Amino acid sequence: MWVVAALGVLAALTALLLSVPVDLDVRVAVHGRPSVHIRLVWLFGRVQKAFHTRVGARRPLEAPAARKKEEKRPSAGPKKEGKGEAAVEAGRLVWDLLHIPGLLCNVVRMVVRLTRCIKVRLLRVDFRVDLDDPADTALFVGAASQAAMIADLCSSYSFRLMPAFDGEALLDGEAVLAVRLRPICTVSPLVRFVFAQSALRAIVLVIRTRWKKRE
Repeated sequence: MWVVAALGVLAALTALLLSVPVDLDVRVAVHGRPSVHIRLVWLFGRVQKAFHTRVGARRPLEAPAARKKEEKRPSAGPKKEGKGEAAVEAGRLVWDLLHIPGLLCNVVRMVVRLTRCIKVRLLRVDFRVDLDDPADTALFVGAASQAAMIADLCSSYSFRLMPAFDGEALLDGEAVLAVRLRPICTVSPLVRFVFAQSALRAIVLVIRTRWKKRE
């Protein structure tokens, strides 16, 4: 009796925690070098995690001794052959998975159901673009800016794309995306997908393939 009560309390607490929304904020800024800021918030700000990456950042210079050691290392010919065989086996596995009846349809359905669980709270795009050629900039970026203006007027999100005529290739601006997800909404789509006949066949196929590799 106590075991059943404990399991019921555990299930209720799990459902309660999964009902707490998860907020994801993504900011992509391009000012010279592009940078990406990602912030994940859960439990109404009690749990937070931030990530920051800068594309194109320079790597620290290596010591000359380390460079000489890397140059003296022999070429890994057998390893390359092993990687090639692994790539062929992975390609065969993907090919077999794609030929399972109904798998792609179930994947598409799962993705559609999962996207319904996501609520976009904020979407703002603001960029200046120069294609180095004023004619190309006026033709392509001008048409894209008109489409962005129409999207800005017809939706609750902000889109702004402006052509720039600075005489050199340029992409400057930022994009901000803020979404909210309730994890409990993803349980039903994932369970439906995992227990579908095509997904079970795919799982069995992957297990068989891994088992043959061990043998």
